[in-house]
Amino acid sequence: MLCQVSAATSSSVNSAGRNALVTSVLICSGFVACWSLNVITYVLSVTGVVTVDANGSYNQFTRVMVQLSSCINPFIYAAKYHDFQAGVRKMLKKNSSRVAAAG
Repeated sequence: MLCQVSAATSSSVNSAGRNALVTSVLICSGFVACWSLNVITYVLSVTGVVTVDANGSYNQFTRVMVQLSSCINPFIYAAKYHDFQAGVRKMLKKNSSRVAAAG
């Protein structure tokens, strides 16, 4: 019996570790994807390989991507963790009941 509990615990720990690893890889990938265009453009511009128009649409796009990097983590958590989804739903219900009571 003790071996079965130990094996089940070991399996759940491995599963949790794997899930944490996948989430970390997703977060790091999102960060790299959002920042890479801006950093590459900056390095190429500093080295003189390209000239960048500071007000151009490409430069504005890279700035938006950099800003987006600070917003994507909650979406990754929401996609990966059911507890996070439930917490967000609970928080939204609580806030909507406050708004209804105030109105």
